[in-house]
Amino acid sequence: MAQSKSHMLPMIAISKELEKLNHSITFAVASRMNTDLINDGFNISTIIAKSLDQFYFEDIIREMVETMMSGAKITALTEWLKGTNALCHGYLNDTAHVHELAAHQFDYAIVDYAPTLCYSVMAYKLNLPFISLGAFIDPSVNRVPFNPSYMPTLFSSFTDKMTFRERIINTVRYILLLLRPSVPSFETLSERYVPEKQRVSNEEIKQMSLIYIADNDMLLEFPHPVPSNVVMCGGLAAAPAIKLPDKLNDFVENSSDGIVVVSFGSIIKTLPSETLSKMIEAFNMVTNLNFVVATGKEVMNVKNVLMLPWIPQNDLLGHSKTKLFITHGGKSSVFEALHHGVPMIVFPIGVDQPANAAVITAKHYGITMDFYHFTIQDLVEIIRNIAFNDQFKSNIMRASTIFHSRPQTPSERAAYWINLVTKYGNEHFRHSSLDMPWYSFYLVDVLITFITIGFSSVMCLQWICCRAKRKHKQE
Repeated sequence: MAQSKSHMLPMIAISKELEKLNHSITFAVASRMNTDLINDGFNISTIIAKSLDQFYFEDIIREMVETMMSGAKITALTEWLKGTNALCHGYLNDTAHVHELAAHQFDYAIVDYAPTLCYSVMAYKLNLPFISLGAFIDPSVNRVPFNPSYMPTLFSSFTDKMTFRERIINTVRYILLLLRPSVPSFETLSERYVPEKQRVSNEEIKQMSLIYIADNDMLLEFPHPVPSNVVMCGGLAAAPAIKLPDKLNDFVENSSDGIVVVSFGSIIKTLPSETLSKMIEAFNMVTNLNFVVATGKEVMNVKNVLMLPWIPQNDLLGHSKTKLFITHGGKSSVFEALHHGVPMIVFPIGVDQPANAAVITAKHYGITMDFYHFTIQDLVEIIRNIAFNDQFKSNIMRASTIFHSRPQTPSERAAYWINLVTKYGNEHFRHSSLDMPWYSFYLVDVLITFITIGFSSVMCLQWICCRAKRKHKQE
């Protein structure tokens, strides 16, 4: 169960490996998503959920990103919450879909961990043990040992070496993340949609997950503790490159010193005109490089810049002439760059992208630029600096070598662990903190006890002192 292309592709990669282990996989998708996957050449078994077409997740994300690019980030977040809330309730109200899922009598579910918890609730309603797959780990839900002194909070742009001011902000962010309700719905969904079962909180439903497959890797993270029930499998959608189409290959091969791939993900179809104009002007000034840009609805060739409605991003990044990748910093995109060892210029727009950009800059895989405020000359200088600077290339090539040195691919590793829990359960690595009430996990009861003892001790001392003083006066 997943609804955006960037979330579907990792699941499809895992499904191919699970099929080798004698599992059969069926995807619950919107009909629009199903059509897109068929057009892309994927051959998968699907069940269509009509409710997911009514509130199509990629439309919700596209609207949010376009609003963010205009500078209205608060409005974008508000609209995203409204859209995902409607999607979640619409999906859980889809009784025809519920009955169809139940009729298939599945053994397990693999659910998208983000952006909503409705898939986990659906699995709970169908009595299906479920595995969660997501691009990040939520410390509050997964009960990750978290220290805000060196661990950046979710979606922050801090590094693991924070100033005093940043540690204060990071700590406040962490407390706010602990206090926030589960999004997109602030109500207890099990009470409304699973009345036949015992009422459980939204967080408790998520914590029922057998195992968390995290599309993450320490090569694109700052090192941090990982719970025993979380498996790092970053780069699930990355793959070896295949031959480019002839016309595109000719443009690449005719470049003087190499090419630069420019893409802001599958959601952003067209860049804002002012931003695109500045970029094209900068690209035209770097005459020894050719630029392949994913934008617009038509094919356009302006000097050394080729603009296409769609590009085979992974195959371009894997080409021997590729010198640089200009990206928004989405998780799948940066993993493809890591897979092929291509340095980056990152223009983060929102969500997890500023956090990804912070890692890329800190590890010297590339440089971060401001999407909203950059000059043409700055972009020209940074392109030349990264494309022809061995430091950035050697850093990400070293990381890429480490990435490829492991005995299993990310999808093989994910499939191995999923297969393991379906055979033997998760009791041998599920930590008990997941079953503790929040006040016990955060030691609130212990702190209250200490405070009570301390307060009582002070009151007792005060009473003893006052009594001794009165006795002294009487004598």
